[in-house]
Amino acid sequence: MIMKNYRRFKRMLTEDFLVYLRAPDKKSLPRQVSEIYQLYKLYGYLPYQYLKHGLYQRRYGKEIYRYFPTELLHIARDTANAAADVTIVEDKLLFEEKIRAANLRTTNTLFRLRDRAITDMAGKPFAYADFVAAVDAMNLPDGIIVKPLTGGSGSAVFKLRAIGGCLLHKDEALDEAQFNHLIFTTNNGFYWTDFIVQETISQHPEVARFNPTSVNTIRLDTFVDAAGTVHFNTAALKVGMPGSIIDNSGIGGYMIAIDIETGRLLTGAKREPKFGGQYYDVRTAFGIDPATFVMPFWPEVRETARLAAQTVAPFRSLGWDIAITPAGPLIVEANADYGIEVLQELSGGYVDKALGRSYLDRHPARKERILEALQ
Repeated sequence: MIMKNYRRFKRMLTEDFLVYLRAPDKKSLPRQVSEIYQLYKLYGYLPYQYLKHGLYQRRYGKEIYRYFPTELLHIARDTANAAADVTIVEDKLLFEEKIRAANLRTTNTLFRLRDRAITDMAGKPFAYADFVAAVDAMNLPDGIIVKPLTGGSGSAVFKLRAIGGCLLHKDEALDEAQFNHLIFTTNNGFYWTDFIVQETISQHPEVARFNPTSVNTIRLDTFVDAAGTVHFNTAALKVGMPGSIIDNSGIGGYMIAIDIETGRLLTGAKREPKFGGQYYDVRTAFGIDPATFVMPFWPEVRETARLAAQTVAPFRSLGWDIAITPAGPLIVEANADYGIEVLQELSGGYVDKALGRSYLDRHPARKERILEALQ
């Protein structure tokens, strides 16, 4: 806990505070101090959300009380998932098996890399040359993705393709030693010894317009209540930065809020504070008119997320990453520890979201004071 608080304090000073200093339209200092104090009284926790979500800007009025301290949302999420085995969503092969058993579309794992040994999914060993030849023979239109079996946040993910008996990474041919060096020692890869090889997802051309080099997924934050009903807290489109194969915001990507009911875009493209913390105009950044753009297969995306959330019970609170392919939605992964902070900001606060309500319902006196402050 001490280390976690230290990291948050360091991030606040090195990232969020710099965004605060650059903000052009801040409230008066006395008003900021007063609001920080009121938030502390209401939530009983250090009001980090005031700095994190830019609530010091003049455009925010009483709605500042809609935003939770992130740690309280983490408590709500972890309490909801207390009975679940996190291995089911962290282990990509177990997760893939679980989702496929529910007749839902998901990733296609082809090989496994363990301690530099290559096997297919039946456990048959492959020499490196045979592995390359097998991938080449598959004629995969978008190549393969190599990623850690249990990794997250876009670390140690590599896109490769096989052409003419050679395995290429960024158009450079790899021999066996170079392949092993890339996978197991590059980009934080040394943290893992167990990798999987998946077929790269071919995304819908409308979604590829945002960035064709990354698979731009939908992040859907779901909460399953005690009666088993699935609620959607927030939806957002994750877009990789130009040239990236990863759509993760932690390495420079964007997140754009999506209207849960219609699939239309609601906000500009948000970047994390360490990349400036700004919202970028969607027209300027991607050449897309948000007034007319609608996410393809949106009803199917919602239904896929609903069925998937019921499939992985007793998990009740998860952040889903769903790709949209020309054939419809495809589940990439689910995250038990996911970025609630940016989702809360994109949605305008979690007070009236199912996850936020689950926390407030356990603290009725606090709930009453917060709802009164919003009137």
